[in-house]
Amino acid sequence: MIVYFADRCMNIIGQASTELPRGLTIIDDLKTEEVDSGVASFEFSVPYTRQNRGEVERLTFVGNYILRKEGDKCEAYTIIEAEGDSDKSEVYVYAEDAGLDLLNEVVGSYEADKAYPAAYYIEKFSYDSGFEIGLNEIGNLTRKLKWDGEQTATERLNSVATQFDNAEISYSFVIEGLRITHKYINIHRRRGKDIGEEIRLNREIDRVIVTQSIANLATSLIVTGGTPEGSENPIVLSQPYDDGDFYVSGGRISSRKALAKWSRYLSETGDNVGHIVKTYNYDTTSQSELLNRAISELKRCCEVEINYEIDIVKLPKNARIGDTIRIVDEEGGVYLSARILKYEVSASDHTQSATIGEYLIRDGGTSERLDMLAGQLQEMAKKTYYTWIAYADDAHGSGISVNPAGKSYMGVAANRLTKDPDISDSAVYTWSLVKGADAIDMYVDSSNGLTFKNSDVSTTLTVMITVGENLIDSSRKLRDFFGGSARLQWSRKNMGDTEFAPLPDTDERLSDEGFIVTLNTDDVRKKAVFDCVLIIQEE
Repeated sequence: MIVYFADRCMNIIGQASTELPRGLTIIDDLKTEEVDSGVASFEFSVPYTRQNRGEVERLTFVGNYILRKEGDKCEAYTIIEAEGDSDKSEVYVYAEDAGLDLLNEVVGSYEADKAYPAAYYIEKFSYDSGFEIGLNEIGNLTRKLKWDGEQTATERLNSVATQFDNAEISYSFVIEGLRITHKYINIHRRRGKDIGEEIRLNREIDRVIVTQSIANLATSLIVTGGTPEGSENPIVLSQPYDDGDFYVSGGRISSRKALAKWSRYLSETGDNVGHIVKTYNYDTTSQSELLNRAISELKRCCEVEINYEIDIVKLPKNARIGDTIRIVDEEGGVYLSARILKYEVSASDHTQSATIGEYLIRDGGTSERLDMLAGQLQEMAKKTYYTWIAYADDAHGSGISVNPAGKSYMGVAANRLTKDPDISDSAVYTWSLVKGADAIDMYVDSSNGLTFKNSDVSTTLTVMITVGENLIDSSRKLRDFFGGSARLQWSRKNMGDTEFAPLPDTDERLSDEGFIVTLNTDDVRKKAVFDCVLIIQEE
């Protein structure tokens, strides 16, 4: 994984990687996505030396942007917090994709004069943030909404989505030539899809623990909300509602079906109806939002609470936040569909984990909706696999060591269950030559793969040159190291051509004298190959 740092004017000022042997390194990275908030966070640390400490602190300064690409998805984050640790010699970074303009922006009270679609409210509360509406799956719905008090813009956007039948928010970006050209707020009826993938006990699953409880069961909730500005008392649930099962009466939300099943008067006698009553509070001054939250809460607690704790070895490769997967334990008779509500992935540690919920019981493969939603989401405890890196003198692993100093070969052993490399057996490693005397290595990173066709070209090529311990990633560093005549020469060969044609130094696709090259659909006809050569002339 390679990430690019940009200043507040979106000028690229540097990069760091989890993979490359030279340059700044990213460690302990963790990307987290959650359905509830809609915001993706990205945190990591960048170690520094005495020589490059200033550069690391400059790149990770709060407010700077971080750009990265994962598959076909472009990601952009704003650095919210940065913490330098002189003892560890590293800077910890925490960033979020909603950005400073929504996370720190505060919006005030508002009452609509009539019913409006969700897009009206989203545009109003994200005004002047640079975000625009992308996907909108609830364009046919309208609501007349009201808010008392202040919220951050991100909180208000989630409040809007909740009051439109519990819709969900996400953020996405279009990045062209390492510049953000569009920032989107997406409105989903429900994020993700049923990807039809199964994970089975004793294959992708190590263990399934099923816990049943009625400790939190209720058939009726006394509901209170937040306290409006200028008032001393919180609001109570007063909005009329009755769908035949759930209904509002006397500040309470109750369930007729739950009462018929759980009333205390099924085996006793009494003067009342026998509701099992609990209290519920949600900090909002909107009646419609309070009603939606109260209904969701009562649906959760009016039946047996069933929690599934699942130890997963491997998630499906195509699983994404909001997606639904199948969980199968044939011996225990457990057939579930579960939704991924939180997803965490680390590129440096090669780990992934997820929180699942909203279970659908499956009877022999036939789905039916289970109203007994998990009262508490259980974290998927995942086995963690590690990749060992070692160094040696030759391709047989002679002189194996975890210290690269003086070693010409690097060994990789994947899918290990312990974190620290075991160098007692060099045969478990795959060895490759990584350097030689005065070796000059050139890396060309592409943000969207290395083979391009005219139907999907949108990528940025970035050149990095390593000589021993020296990283050269700009034209200035190139001239400082090799002299003023050193340069990069890019060439292109189109389909049907017999040889490469050099690109002139004035080509508009070239930035920083060829260290950055931006390509798009117009640069390729059917198929094209791009080549870069380092030219060094003695002065």
